[in-house]
Amino acid sequence: MPKLPKYVEIVNYFKEKIESGEIANDELFPPESEICAKFSTSHMTVSRAMNKLAVHGFIKRIKGKGTFADDKFKAKIKKSSVRTESITDMIRNAGLEPSAELIKYGIIKGKEAPDIAALLHVAEEDFLHFFIRTRFGNGSLICISYSYISQNILPTMDIKRLEGSLNQYIEELGIERSYGYMELGACLPSAEQAKLIGSNHVPLLRQMILWNVNDEPFELTTHYFVGDKFTITQDKITARSTQTTLSDHAREPLVK
Repeated sequence: MPKLPKYVEIVNYFKEKIESGEIANDELFPPESEICAKFSTSHMTVSRAMNKLAVHGFIKRIKGKGTFADDKFKAKIKKSSVRTESITDMIRNAGLEPSAELIKYGIIKGKEAPDIAALLHVAEEDFLHFFIRTRFGNGSLICISYSYISQNILPTMDIKRLEGSLNQYIEELGIERSYGYMELGACLPSAEQAKLIGSNHVPLLRQMILWNVNDEPFELTTHYFVGDKFTITQDKITARSTQTTLSDHAREPLVK
């Protein structure tokens, strides 16, 4: 059996400790320097492992205090139970006309978004495409999307294509996303999002998707669906699929 990468070994070690209760919820983690020494590895590797644990809800970082065990992983919906479709297809399958508007596009260095860069295996001086888009169905705001794409895999991007289907554009470039994972959560809008939505009281469904290409992380996109336009239904506790739909419009599941 091939040896696991060191960061995976660290992730699995702490996941097991937290899931078993050996490390209690809210318990302070040791400093990263101690974890480096324990696993005989670098700060970069430990940081990558900590980012993975944070994304999956096993730890939380509190500025000025440290890293603590968390139990949010218990409430996460994992990719094993859902299948993702493009937002364009979701909206179209709901009987609506999809459209998108590019709010912001830029190229940033990994050091400007270190947590994202660590997830996408992008070095501090390497680059990421970063863009924000709003997604509409029949002219009504459905979703706000934030995307980071590794420039190591996609060196240049046609910005005009970002006002259409990103999935279709990537497929046309011959880039095949091999696999990924998705997590769902709920939140209230930020001040920036509230301006776009026109309200700071509408809850948002947050969908984060990390895609890989040839086993290398390629894209991290977080969609924020407007709560009064979106619902999640599950028919049975034992059902294989979680259905996400546009309320008052769709009969077809958007995310199965």
